[in-house]
Amino acid sequence: MNIKIIEPYDLNKKYDIRSFNLNLGPVVIASLLQQAGHRVEVVSEYITRLDINEINSADLVCISIATYNAARGFAIARQVHSPVVFGGFHASLMPEECLEFGEYVIRGDGYPIVQLAEYLENGKSGDIGLIPNLVHKKAGGVIYNNVESKTLDTLTNHCLVRDYYKPGLKKLLRIPLLVNASRGCNYSCSFCSIKEVYQDCKHRKKEIILDEIQTLIKNQTFLSRFLPRVIWITDDNFFSDKLWAEGVLKELAKLNTPYSFVLQARIDVAEDEKILDLLNKANIGRLYLGIESINQRSLDNFKKNTSVADVRRAVSRIKKHGIDVYGLFVFGDDEFKIGDGKKVAEFVRQQGIVGVLVQPLTPFPGTRLFRKLKREGRILHENWQDYNGKVVFKPRNLTPAELMEEIYQCYRTVYSPWRLANYLLFGMKGTKLGVIGEACFRYMEWIKSKKYIRDKLSN
Repeated sequence: MNIKIIEPYDLNKKYDIRSFNLNLGPVVIASLLQQAGHRVEVVSEYITRLDINEINSADLVCISIATYNAARGFAIARQVHSPVVFGGFHASLMPEECLEFGEYVIRGDGYPIVQLAEYLENGKSGDIGLIPNLVHKKAGGVIYNNVESKTLDTLTNHCLVRDYYKPGLKKLLRIPLLVNASRGCNYSCSFCSIKEVYQDCKHRKKEIILDEIQTLIKNQTFLSRFLPRVIWITDDNFFSDKLWAEGVLKELAKLNTPYSFVLQARIDVAEDEKILDLLNKANIGRLYLGIESINQRSLDNFKKNTSVADVRRAVSRIKKHGIDVYGLFVFGDDEFKIGDGKKVAEFVRQQGIVGVLVQPLTPFPGTRLFRKLKREGRILHENWQDYNGKVVFKPRNLTPAELMEEIYQCYRTVYSPWRLANYLLFGMKGTKLGVIGEACFRYMEWIKSKKYIRDKLSN
């Protein structure tokens, strides 16, 4: 079959900063389909333009959507004449909404796309009910097939992505490079939607992960050496299986590369001295820690099973091993108040945390959090495009506009000119450009967000 996989990009130039990095899910699915003998291409609007006439020449069109680009995905589906199957995070959480615009939805792991393609290629012969993770319409109703999962140990082929390796500014600005090593998480934090999509954790073979990293590095242009050379391993919690994580880190330590790596983890990673030594040897330059809050009641409500004292101790131990710590924070829970953003920034300064990534509490549709806030009348709107880091609900102790102000007040304090100058003088070698780039991005984002606050949240 001739199959096109589309990744929509819904960019509002007035309120959003453009990204050039596609998500990895469509590349994995394309690689699986190619191995099954299909002609397949990924058309990502992060990278190239979409020609709907060309898309309509395909036998099957797959559209991968997160919540923020769902509306764009639906608009594309309306113009497609071939069968459409939706996948991705939003499709997993809201399959019946997606079925208003397409024939099929695959929830969770996307590997059953190969079985669906075979079913369609054979003239729909066979039992569609045996295709796992599939949601489809039948006799006016919606049928949910059984959900299964398995490790996707296929080597992803970025050559299947149109224009991915095409020389130019888009390729140079694709920083950091992205690699996925595992998916899922063992924990069930109350604000997080991962567990509602994936009930278990799956880990790829370390040999495949290393092959993918080396292939990405090999295909970079000469000019990329003048920009931050960073590879982000995108797992939500890289250490969900410590034995597996140790094996991957040992392989990374063998690589002779100028690239440094970024990982995400919970603070309990700092309890294991062996892991911390491996992080240093594997050239992990930056560790994003899921701190979430410095209010103990918030941590308890989030079901983090940690304390603020645990956070301080973890940050200190990680820094002693020569690794920059970045803090992941969630603002806007029912304990959050005006001024808490400054408190977080002061905590970051005191602990020597290099940078932060702050997200407002986001009630993604189809989750328990969304249903709870909907019952309480606190969802502002269901314009999915804004579910990308903007405030979309009514906080308890401050207004939506004030919550967004708190986020960027925190960013401005953390990335103050004085702190940036200090890091340029005394920061870790090889990461300085990355910190400056992060700061510039947050300042540009703030300029856009001020317009959004004025236009959308002021009233």
